Amino acid sequence: MKTFISIRSTVVISVAIFISLGLASCIRKSTAPTPTVAVPSPVLKTPEEVVKHFIQISASAKNDTDRKNLEELCSGEMRRAFDKMSADSFRVAYLNNNVKLTEIKIIEARVQNEIAVVRYQVSLDNSQGTDITKESVEREVELSQIQGTWLISSIRPKGSDKIAFTRGMIF
Repeated sequence: MKTFISIRSTVVISVAIFISLGLASCIRKSTAPTPTVAVPSPVLKTPEEVVKHFIQISASAKNDTDRKNLEELCSGEMRRAFDKMSADSFRVAYLNNNVKLTEIKIIEARVQNEIAVVRYQVSLDNSQGTDITKESVEREVELSQIQGTWLISSIRPKGSDKIAFTRGMIF
């Protein structure tokens, strides 16, 4: 009787291993997208770090997790804009932008109490048209310190930058 139970247990374990190996090989061959895991944001201590991080995520956005990460860096009207943005609008503005960030330069940063203003210039290669163009845009960002965390309140064009956002707000 013990031999029968032992053989039966061995058969059950063998079948379980066979099924799990079969499932594992099916999973490896699957072409379904791999679920993304949110990467925790680094600790951003200064307004300049927040602005640079926002620009980097914005330029390299790949999925809806990046949308959430951008939204978490914002407050007020900026946050409401992300809340109201449809998945399609986000895809067009951020995921299909064909823009490669080449340089971020902080031009000026002023902090007064819980309000900061950061002026920056971004250089990029834009391949949205028929030819790749090198562009430089200048922006001014206002940030508010809320519960010890700097959050972006608004972004506006600065200097001679007159680009119309026809496909969304990238930087």
